[in-house]
Amino acid sequence: MTAFAFFPNEEALINLGSRGFCCPFFLKILLRVITNLCKTRYLCSMITISSKRLKIAAHLTRGFFLTDPKRSVTGRVWQLVSRFTWELPQTLVGWFFSMVRVLAGRAERVDVLGGITFVTDKARSFGGGVSLGTFVDLWLWRALPGRDERFVLCDQLCMHEFGHTVDSQLFGWFYLPVIGLSSLMSAMGKGNHNVFWTEIRANKHAKRYFNKYYCMAWKEEGYPTQTGIA
Repeated sequence: MTAFAFFPNEEALINLGSRGFCCPFFLKILLRVITNLCKTRYLCSMITISSKRLKIAAHLTRGFFLTDPKRSVTGRVWQLVSRFTWELPQTLVGWFFSMVRVLAGRAERVDVLGGITFVTDKARSFGGGVSLGTFVDLWLWRALPGRDERFVLCDQLCMHEFGHTVDSQLFGWFYLPVIGLSSLMSAMGKGNHNVFWTEIRANKHAKRYFNKYYCMAWKEEGYPTQTGIA
């Protein structure tokens, strides 16, 4: 059904007036404006964009309750409970940051792997990622194929950010001041951020996970798992 079905045309309104219905002049003007908007498809495009953003927002919020099917029952229960207790600060910050991106139209898709939610948009002025609790925000220079697992496995940056979520579960309330702040200061500095200790930890976690469950061969170039490898 198109948007035109929701609005009567001006002729229909005049007919209503001839049948005894009140038809104020300002209502005719309002109807004409709405009709013209629909004819130019401007209003239709606004409705479409809003619906898309709300759909992405719903997928994002669903991430609060998704767990890793590769974990044991106990592991999945703790992963869920941890988000609302041990990892609560970064989880809330991550969801809020991601939601702002979605509602602002700065997120094209949402994917899930291992109970972690990835929110992705095209890179504009920079590319990279931010991992906050169970939510990972990405800015990628190239479009990746597939959905969910296939999407994440196509780019080692996605896997690297997944590694940070492991530290989120380990450090809990200390993640933001210890890992998050340290990583941010390193990224803003002049040194090689890729060999900073927080990034090496994330690479080690990611390498261990994706090698175990997906038999992925980890590429050390750009994502080293030990110092001395850039």
